[in-house]
Amino acid sequence: MDVSIVFVNYQTEALLLDCLRSVYAQTQGIQFECIVVDNHYIPQANEHIVVEFPEIQWIDAGYNAGFSIANNIGLRAAKGAYVLFLNADTLLFDNAIYQAWHHVKSDPLLVAVGGYQVDANKKPLPYYRTLNDVRRDFYIVPNIAFFHQLIDRLLPKQSFSTPEETNNLVGAFLFASKENLLKLNGWDEDFFMYAEDAELSFRLSKLGKLAYFEDVKFIHLIHDNEFRRSEYSWVNRFSIQIQVSNLLWIRKSYGILAFLLIYVNYSLLAPIFWIWKICLNLLTRKPWNHDTKNQQIFAQKVGILYQYFFRILFLRKGPYRIKPEENIDQVIKS
Repeated sequence: MDVSIVFVNYQTEALLLDCLRSVYAQTQGIQFECIVVDNHYIPQANEHIVVEFPEIQWIDAGYNAGFSIANNIGLRAAKGAYVLFLNADTLLFDNAIYQAWHHVKSDPLLVAVGGYQVDANKKPLPYYRTLNDVRRDFYIVPNIAFFHQLIDRLLPKQSFSTPEETNNLVGAFLFASKENLLKLNGWDEDFFMYAEDAELSFRLSKLGKLAYFEDVKFIHLIHDNEFRRSEYSWVNRFSIQIQVSNLLWIRKSYGILAFLLIYVNYSLLAPIFWIWKICLNLLTRKPWNHDTKNQQIFAQKVGILYQYFFRILFLRKGPYRIKPEENIDQVIKS
């Protein structure tokens, strides 16, 4: 078996069916198997899938195990020499799996390959090219050149020997050898959702090169889920689950100081954000608390993040899944 394709399903049977149809229609030149790990098994919900694709291995995780644990279940069941972790909300075209397999087989220094994300019209979707790009975005500073230059000095732009090379692969399409994945003990199971691909990319990059290639693209049908934020502003641009997961990744991959710097940033910003708004309201002769929803949300989020501070600092075992009442964006939305 050349490639095992691992999917994590959580009530996404309709998306998964379309994805599987694209996999079988768009993959030639290799032997492959498909493994679905179901994090929310409902009897008969997958009937159309197993009838149309009876050869698929369907594994009931037994509970909502999260992305990392489910991927590791699929990894252990894989018979292929290479494993592709593929989101259910994707569609393949132009024999992308074969192209990824061919690149890794052709270059002994190449450890893993990602796919360029495009939308349904095959227009490029934004993504973080390097791990420092991700880290820079988690600092919240005033939109003033001095502060941006400071962050750039702290986290400089990363460059590599070839244009294709990177150190950050998107988990929606991540292709690597089973041998190397097992060497690293697979995905880190402390992560429930988000940032697990950045953490795995960090460890994979220690084994060799990671890369994106122009002939490996996939359609990503970005859709809402319970952990995405519904309220958006520059300060409140990430949901709590995303922030908790990324703080865990930064602590694991870059150490205590990098972790503490973000908490210092947020702790200083929260009162400054309030003081700025109150002064602005008073100067414009409005009530001191006029239009302070953003400030309230951010203060709540910082408070919740501090509930995870010591757990992350001392790297207590996860998975790090936030509580429903901590999911501020969805609480506000409801």
